Amino acid sequence: MKTSYFHRVCVTLCIFALAGCASESELAAIRLDTSHPLYKSEACQQALSAVESHKDAKTVSNVATPVLVVLSAGLLLPVVAANAGLDTVDRVDASNLEMRCGGKGKTKEEITEKVVGGAAFGLAGGVVGK
Repeated sequence: MKTSYFHRVCVTLCIFALAGCASESELAAIRLDTSHPLYKSEACQQALSAVESHKDAKTVSNVATPVLVVLSAGLLLPVVAANAGLDTVDRVDASNLEMRCGGKGKTKEEITEKVVGGAAFGLAGGVVGK
């Protein structure tokens, strides 16, 4: 019976982790207005070149998070803190991308709100999963 419960928790964590696979930078790049004059600028194109690294980091995080939580016997806080750090960098870079390419970008407060919300969701998901 314990194996069945363990299996269900692992599968549930994997499903939740893989549900949000796109990085904020990737989503920002998709939403850009390619007809805006700043889109062709060197600053915009440099910012766009960093999108792939955020996409890769998000993919690794989505796969590694549930595995690390299970392997660490449920030590959720360090995993959530690491993910919050990656999320912060991704959201700041996404905002910079938007501004360099002619968009509005996000305020520090908006970024902080989303990062804190994501970390709270990660903690709640980990506690519920136990």
